[in-house]
Formats: sequence, structure tokens, C-alpha cells
Amino acid sequence: CTSKGNEAQAKKSRSSRSSQAGLLFPVSRIDRQLRRGLFAERFAARAPVYLAAVLQWVTHKIMDAAAVVCKKSKQKHISPSHLQTALRKCSGLQELLRGAAVARPRSRAVPRGKRVATPSKKKTAK
Repeated sequence: CTSKGNEAQAKKSRSSRSSQAGLLFPVSRIDRQLRRGLFAERFAARAPVYLAAVLQWVTHKIMDAAAVVCKKSKQKHISPSHLQTALRKCSGLQELLRGAAVARPRSRAVPRGKRVATPSKKKTAK
């Protein structure tokens, strides 16, 4: 009888590590990626929880800044150009992401204020 009670209690108390930590980002997935990445031989059990919390915080800050830019441009959807503008305007995020590929615009998404007509590639006959 006691084993059935323990099983029922174990099933009730099952919850993800993300929900236990109060996070939206997946702690288990980050744990798996840390193990597969061979960044270190060993790491603490709290390391993926902390990393998930940091990633969630950075994402929240970037999205908040992009939402402000989006509202100023009177649009309803956040576009990649809004994200780039938000990163460029926020010095704290710039400092955090310095040297990261995210901070350097590599795509065609250019903020609306910086768009310039490109010259045509057609060669003119002499």
C-alpha cells in the first residue's frame, strides 16, 4: 500500500525545472545543450537554471526596448529593424553584446530612418 501512495505522491509533485525556478526558458534543454557542447567536464546543477534566467532577462530587456521603438514608429508588430534600433540605442545591451554577432547588422533589415536608395546595378552603354 505504501508504494502506491509514494507513486501517486511522486506523480503529483512532478514539475519541470523551469516551472520550479519560475522561468519561461527551458532549463532542461539548456542543460542538454551544455552537456552536448562539451564546454566543461562538470558543471553545477544550478548552472543551467542560472543560464536560463540570464537568457530570459536579456530577451525581456531587448523585447521591451524594441516595443518602445515600435510604438514610437506607430506600428503594431515588432520587426527586425525595431530590434536592431533598440540594440543600437540601449548602451547597456550594447555593452553586454559587444563582439557578438547579434549586435552587428548582417541582414537586409535596415531601420526605417537609415534606408537609402541603392544605385542600380545596370551598366550604362558608353
